[in-house]
Amino acid sequence: MAVTAPYKQLIGRSTDPVMMEVEKGQIRRFAAAIGEDGAIHYDEALAKEAGFTSLVGPPTFASALHTTAGLYDELGLDDSNIMHAEEEYEYFRPIVAGDEINVTHAIADIYDKQTPTGSLVFVVIETRGNDTKGRPVFKGRRVLVELKRD
Repeated sequence: MAVTAPYKQLIGRSTDPVMMEVEKGQIRRFAAAIGEDGAIHYDEALAKEAGFTSLVGPPTFASALHTTAGLYDELGLDDSNIMHAEEEYEYFRPIVAGDEINVTHAIADIYDKQTPTGSLVFVVIETRGNDTKGRPVFKGRRVLVELKRD
């Protein structure tokens, strides 16, 4: 029997929205961590001169807004054994400091592949971020992989 069979019923399950408030320090730390040196990520005056309301999150900043909201536990995933296999985002507008974004996650797919050392379990998670008026800010898709040893 496939490892994922008991979890197939979870496909389509969504988390409740979690409100994430974007903070200036969070943007600065994230930009520094990924080596992004654009001034609009560090200097609010320059960001405003460029037409933004505050500091701007770097292109992959949405990944900092992820909260698994119990998905790993529900799926029986072991945090110490999980790798990112893929991640992509589509932005509808820039994320800026001061934004309040409702983030939800949905399980889009679960499948496994057998290897000589065990099963690789793939979990596809779709994430959506909407502002407080329900307008989309970003959507993302992540593929996580866990090795389950036989």
